[in-house]
Amino acid sequence: MKVLRLFIPVLVLISLACSCANIRYAMGPESSDIETLPGYRGKIQVVEYPCSEPALTKRRMVVYLPEDYDKNATRRYPVLYLIHGARGNEVTWIERGDAFHTLDSLRLAGKAGDFILVMPNLNNYHSDREYRNGHPVNPVRAFWLIDGEAEVYFMDDIVARVDNLYRTIPEKSSRAIAGMSTGGLQALYMAANYPDSFDYIGLFSPYTRDSIFGLRHPEFYGGLYRKLKVQFREPPRYFGLMIGRKDIFYQEMKSFDRSLSKRGYGHEFIVTSGGHKWTNWRKYLIDFYQKTFKD
Repeated sequence: MKVLRLFIPVLVLISLACSCANIRYAMGPESSDIETLPGYRGKIQVVEYPCSEPALTKRRMVVYLPEDYDKNATRRYPVLYLIHGARGNEVTWIERGDAFHTLDSLRLAGKAGDFILVMPNLNNYHSDREYRNGHPVNPVRAFWLIDGEAEVYFMDDIVARVDNLYRTIPEKSSRAIAGMSTGGLQALYMAANYPDSFDYIGLFSPYTRDSIFGLRHPEFYGGLYRKLKVQFREPPRYFGLMIGRKDIFYQEMKSFDRSLSKRGYGHEFIVTSGGHKWTNWRKYLIDFYQKTFKD
């Protein structure tokens, strides 16, 4: 079993490689095409911003504002940051996860509150040419280069900018972060590195070990349990792990669940049928939407 766990990253890379159809320097979608997507009740905005990473001059994120955002100029909103996986970018949760329609439906049913949804692009890019409107990166390289280069600038480049541009509630109790697969790993470490920033954490089928990461930023990807100890001194309101029994990371997540329980860290561990697929991640998102920003 121990040997199998050591080879899990390799197996994932092979699996991702077999399903990869991306061209390295392909062009991502235009911002205008994203903002004019039809059929949603809220308002879509694409925010392009100067990037602090040495290799890039700019990045962008997709923001989904509640339907009544422009109707009350004094109302402030909590924010959910939703992160894509290794084969994605800032529009993947719209295209594959139906994130906007799902949220609209839950709000109409009174099952989800009003909050700002932010979908950043946390791929690692080597240059502006490779970035090209945030196109999806080759999944093998995207998984292998989860080294913290984009993550260490998340709070300044993304969270602080969102707080500056929109009427947010810039407090831990009004921030949530979630992600699937690679994005779940990034969300886990984001919350652990910034324990005073996120009160709702949703981890959808993440890989949770830090042994192969931290290549360029070991201060970010490293010392997970030391950081969790600090984070759980004032526990988040919700810390959820979701995974399918046939998921390639299932055994890792079971081990992580046991480690959290052994340390007395309150969390929810949800196990479903199925594997490392969108059919599960869409269900997890529906569940997480309904658990965020609840008193």
